[in-house]
Amino acid sequence: MFEGGGFGVGVTVDVLALPSWPAEVLPAGVRSRPTRLGELMPVAARTGSEIAVELQRIQALEARLAAYRTELVAELAGRRPDSDDRQVGEPGAASPGWLPGPGQESAPGVSEFFADELAHVLHCSRTAASTLADQSLVLLGFLPATWAALADGALDWPRARAVAVELGPVVRDVAPQVLAAIESAVLPRAGELSVSGLRAAVRAELLRRDEAAAERRRRSARRRPGSR
Repeated sequence: MFEGGGFGVGVTVDVLALPSWPAEVLPAGVRSRPTRLGELMPVAARTGSEIAVELQRIQALEARLAAYRTELVAELAGRRPDSDDRQVGEPGAASPGWLPGPGQESAPGVSEFFADELAHVLHCSRTAASTLADQSLVLLGFLPATWAALADGALDWPRARAVAVELGPVVRDVAPQVLAAIESAVLPRAGELSVSGLRAAVRAELLRRDEAAAERRRRSARRRPGSR
């Protein structure tokens, strides 16, 4: 057990321990679980300022992990191309009535079944998996500065996600230099804005730099649940 502010939570890379096979049988009444961080580092042993610093450290680590998660999701999506899907009309293909509705389509080039696979891996809904996949591909493929800020722990996941949500519907139609200019304009002050304020700032920059794209974003937002 480590007490006081001399120790804090962190992320490291370690050798993975393979599970025993066959599974270890514990004596009756004995159970196994991971050691909890609060047991290693009792929070009551910290001063108020140490607690504040630890909370900030956790927030930065969560951002870095979120960025790593987007890399994993995007890499897995890249290994599930839509070229492997059966086309409509072929035996085993999804019928038109089962295809995703407007605003819920798979990312271009990605299998229509990828969201189902990701949902199974993450134990979440298909909608949540599809949203995460789309945002991951947008951040890594079109918004490198936003992703870098997330990966460095300088921008939290809710704000990085907000940028991806606002620009996602138009990133494939807007010139890369315009997207880069929007990032340059909003990222330096992103941490000072609320999530809704950041979304508004992104929309304003998009409108100022590409009115046609801003109109396309508005039309797309009306079709997407949770967007505006």
